[in-house]
Amino acid sequence: MRHLAVLAALVALAAAGPRERRQTTEYERCQDGTKVCVPYYLCQDGKVITDGSGVIDIRTASGCSNYLDVCCADPHTTDPVTPDPGHVSRCGVRNYNGIDVRIQGFQGNETQVAEFPWMSAVLKKEVVSGEEINLYLCGGSLIHPSIVLTAAHCVNKHLSSDLRVRLGEWDTQNEYEPYKHQDRDVSAVVIHPRFNGSNLHNDYALLYLQTPAELSRNVDVICLDNNPTILAPHHNCLVTGWGKDRFGKKGVFQNVLKKIDLPYVPHGECQTALRTTRLGGFFKLDKSFLCAGGEAGKDSCSGDGGSPLVCLDATKTQYVQVGIVAWGIGCGTSNIPGVYADVLYGYDWIVAEADKLLASPVVDYWGYD
Repeated sequence: MRHLAVLAALVALAAAGPRERRQTTEYERCQDGTKVCVPYYLCQDGKVITDGSGVIDIRTASGCSNYLDVCCADPHTTDPVTPDPGHVSRCGVRNYNGIDVRIQGFQGNETQVAEFPWMSAVLKKEVVSGEEINLYLCGGSLIHPSIVLTAAHCVNKHLSSDLRVRLGEWDTQNEYEPYKHQDRDVSAVVIHPRFNGSNLHNDYALLYLQTPAELSRNVDVICLDNNPTILAPHHNCLVTGWGKDRFGKKGVFQNVLKKIDLPYVPHGECQTALRTTRLGGFFKLDKSFLCAGGEAGKDSCSGDGGSPLVCLDATKTQYVQVGIVAWGIGCGTSNIPGVYADVLYGYDWIVAEADKLLASPVVDYWGYD
């Protein structure tokens, strides 16, 4: 799901375009004719509810055409689920069981609803036949209500006025979810001054949003830190993204946000492994990179550029971003780690540039309990 430098073509994600969530009192009838198909978050124990709680099993033969619909007794009235107005922001908090509903029956590495509330999609605005659509460029992470951190190679050739960020997205192919996503246009793009587009050294970029995100249960920030003890050799971290499941023409972009657990690989060990590839025995891994992975079938891949690599902090209660998906040799090759922009290495630049854009220090949002 990695957006490699040699892959210049943009990938259109049809479902990333503007869409309105279904607002109607007319519901599809189930096959038995006595019940109706409603969003899963409105049904519990066979009866319609208004708070969105409940647990479902995903089945292909549920009697509803949409896999996120379930058969439920026809109600007289329903109320939409809205975000909790009392939400208190706390960086790096993972919703392990999702919010309001836990999806069961997944076969792969799909995430739960809003499991990683800092995950962002970077989009390019296009006008086709007089209609504005969004092209998916890459992933990103919300580090402040007004700033998204992503890879420089993803946005360095685009004007800020052409970019948009989607926050709180989960399933790109579904018209409605318990909590709405938030779209924000970009007012400024800040690229690291030493970014090199040919080798991706210093692959850091900040996107300043025209309107701050509204922090809620499905949209919140990730922690950043410059403490190297976060990264212990072979410490398990994880990466999220909507990119391809494999490299090459057979790779398919994902609808539901995916997650993959990956071990951190020390710099020297990673360089040695990469020298066994087409990079050759003289390859030098730049200090602005770190590595993770190396397990067969587990990796970021085309389209995941800019997505965050995160690890648990010492308290094991909050996640800290340590990397940004950058590049690699293929996807998921045994003993060949993926390569990420090292957020700890770029921390000082990130903080300094963010503070130029903000009225208060960005680090105020990265507190720990």
